[in-house]
Amino acid sequence: QSYGLQLVDRSGKDFDTQQLTSSDVIAFYFSAHWCPPCQHFTPVLKKFYDTLHSIGERSLKIIFVSSDKSEPEMWKYMYEAHGDWLVLKYASTDLRDRLSRQFQVSGIPQLIVIDGVGRQAVRDARQDVMGASSSTQVLTTYHTWKTAAGASAAPQADSVAQLPFGARVLIRGLQGKPENNGLEGVVQSFDASQRRYVVNVAERSLSLKAANLLQLLKLQVTTTEKPTEEDPWNEAEVAEFDEETGDLLCSVGDSEKVKRRLEPAQVRLNSGALVAVHDLKGGKEWNEQNGKVVGFDETTQRYTVQMTSDKSIKIKMDNM
Repeated sequence: QSYGLQLVDRSGKDFDTQQLTSSDVIAFYFSAHWCPPCQHFTPVLKKFYDTLHSIGERSLKIIFVSSDKSEPEMWKYMYEAHGDWLVLKYASTDLRDRLSRQFQVSGIPQLIVIDGVGRQAVRDARQDVMGASSSTQVLTTYHTWKTAAGASAAPQADSVAQLPFGARVLIRGLQGKPENNGLEGVVQSFDASQRRYVVNVAERSLSLKAANLLQLLKLQVTTTEKPTEEDPWNEAEVAEFDEETGDLLCSVGDSEKVKRRLEPAQVRLNSGALVAVHDLKGGKEWNEQNGKVVGFDETTQRYTVQMTSDKSIKIKMDNM
């Protein structure tokens, strides 16, 4: 529901409400610069909003409904304290009053999340924001809002090639923030529009490309250089990847975590492992694409890798 909203963005340009989609979460922010509680809450809301953006979640659309005493005061407040959100035109006094009556705004600041047909979905969103002190809590709170608002999921890439939510990963190869390399995290979500994973690391949420994540998989390994079907295979877990040599290091055994360098022939990936395909001579279109292991043929020593919901290929370990 558009309400006949007359909106502008932070630069003062008109904003067409047709740009809002069913995957957006709309929140009206009733506030004013002269209000002391607003002066306290607005920076907190801005941090909440900026945190979502930093982890790739960009579907929250905040609409500032001003109760400032003049338009210049509204814009001064907007530039000094607000985030990059939308503004109800100051001249839209009738609409501002109607929104205040509809949502029973008796005091400010007030933050109200609405659903797709304009009904109130979350009334006391201000308290939710005040209670979200970490990036993990911010994301959890926002997902609760999305559910309450009935916001549909944004278009997703083929889930075959995605790391599963809850997967343990090791961060690697970051140039911008190398201090995060080597840290372990857990996949929280996937932003298809940015093609980045949201990964929780020690109460922080980072937005990372697949190339910077090593899935800490369970797999089978053997110490035999040229293994056969009769050779013993042991349960192991990916522990590290040597960027210089390209060696995969694994922790073998439940009690003693010993890292061992292993050749491709000494490793058996389990079904469900996500892999990146490279250096194929035939089927070059799959190079640099992600796929999921669904089987292994002992006779041909090739893995069956599902690339899309309706296409699989058979490749050697050397090509993953």
